[in-house]
Amino acid sequence: MALNLDARQRAMLQAMGITVWLPEPVEPAAVAAVAAVTAAPSPLAQPVAAPALRVAPPAPVSPPVSPPVAQAAAPAAEAAPAQAQPPAQTARPASPPPQNLSGHRAHEPRQFVQQPAAGPAGEPGLGWTISPAQLVYPHAPQHVQSAEQGGWLILLEPAANPPLLSPAQRPAADSAQTALQGDAAKLLDNMLRALGLQEKPRVFSAALHRAPPDADLSHAQALQPALEALLRELRPDCVLVLGLASARAVLGRHDALGRLRAEPHHIAGVPTVVTYDPNYLLRAPQAKAGAWADLVQADAFTKGL
Repeated sequence: MALNLDARQRAMLQAMGITVWLPEPVEPAAVAAVAAVTAAPSPLAQPVAAPALRVAPPAPVSPPVSPPVAQAAAPAAEAAPAQAQPPAQTARPASPPPQNLSGHRAHEPRQFVQQPAAGPAGEPGLGWTISPAQLVYPHAPQHVQSAEQGGWLILLEPAANPPLLSPAQRPAADSAQTALQGDAAKLLDNMLRALGLQEKPRVFSAALHRAPPDADLSHAQALQPALEALLRELRPDCVLVLGLASARAVLGRHDALGRLRAEPHHIAGVPTVVTYDPNYLLRAPQAKAGAWADLVQADAFTKGL
C-alpha cells in the first residue's frame, strides 16, 4: 500500500518529528520494463512488486505512539505522591490529644481535707470527755500494787450506737475489758495478749466521748486538763491512743493519722503512741502490720528501751 501524501501533509509530519520513507523515483525505462513484466502471465510478478510497496509504511507508524504514553505516565506518577501527602498531614493533628488526655491530673497528689475531731472553729478536744479508767485485765496477778510500777493507759473512742450483742458475742471474763465490743474487742484482746499484757497488773483503759453534733459547746472545756489529771493519778509508762479522732482530741492537732503515727508524742511527760482503731483494722487488714509495729514501740517505752 502506498502513501499518497501531498506537500502540506509531509510538512506536518516533519514538524511532528515523523520521518516518512518514500520510494525513490523510477526512470522511464524501468517503468516500461515493469509494465511488461506485469502484463505477462507469470505468477512471480506479483510477489516481487508487492513486498517493495508494503514493507516501508509500517516502520514510521510505531515511533509516534510511545512518546505520548511516556509523557502521560509521568504526570500520573507525579500526581500519585501529591495525593498521598494529604493523609499524612491529616494524621499529624491526631497525636496531640493523647498528650492532653494524660496531662498532669493523674499525677497530682490528692488533697487531704483535714476535719477537726470535734469542737467549733476546728479546736480539737473541745467538747470531749473522758471516762474513769478501768483495768483491762482484772484477773491479772495483783501481787504488786505500787503506784510507782507504771504500766499502760489505752485511750479509745467507743461506737456511738453500739449494736446489741448476744451473750456469746460479749467478751469473756478473762479477755480485755474495754469500751469496745464484738470483733473489735476480740482483735484488741489478741493484740494485747501477743505482747503478754494479760499477765500485767497495770493495764488501764479509758473511753473518750465526743459531744453530739448539735451540742452547745460555748461553755465546753477542753479534754487535755482532765487527761493530764488522770495521767498524774495513774502515772503509766506509756499512753496508747487508738484511732484518728481520739488522737486529734488528745494531742490537740489536725494532722493525718500517718503523720501522727510517725512522730513521737508526750502528754504530761508520758510517751504517747498513736495507732489504728481496731474497727478500722477489721475493714483494712493490710494495716495490721503497722498497728503491730506501733504496739511494739509502745511496749519498748514500758520496758525503758
